[in-house]
Amino acid sequence: MARTRKIEISNFRGIQRLEWLPSRGVNCLIGPGDTGKSTILDAIDLCLGARRNAQFSDADFHKLNVDKPIQISLTVGELDDALKNFETYGEFLRGFDAETGVVEDEPEKDSEIALTVIRHGIRTPFSG
Repeated sequence: MARTRKIEISNFRGIQRLEWLPSRGVNCLIGPGDTGKSTILDAIDLCLGARRNAQFSDADFHKLNVDKPIQISLTVGELDDALKNFETYGEFLRGFDAETGVVEDEPEKDSEIALTVIRHGIRTPFSG
């Protein structure tokens, strides 16, 4: 079963910058209200959910600064062989080093083959 290896979020709602390497097993997001727990879950949904096109409003930009783009990337490892198919998913396949947490553009010999989904958000004339 695939497993989330790394989540990176920049300039999305209340999160200016987050890099998280979830541990094995169950991970819990715990904290007071309005600290970003739901934002992290929404970011994951934007990458893995069924929506093909993400619509961002001005309120989705960190501190309403629409000049800095939103970037969300989610890297998944322990892939089934079907997801490692370079002809189908080649542009999304990366190398993941579990020791360092580094995601490489090209899978290296000693790295795990992982799949990275990236969502970008920029201000459009239809935003906000």
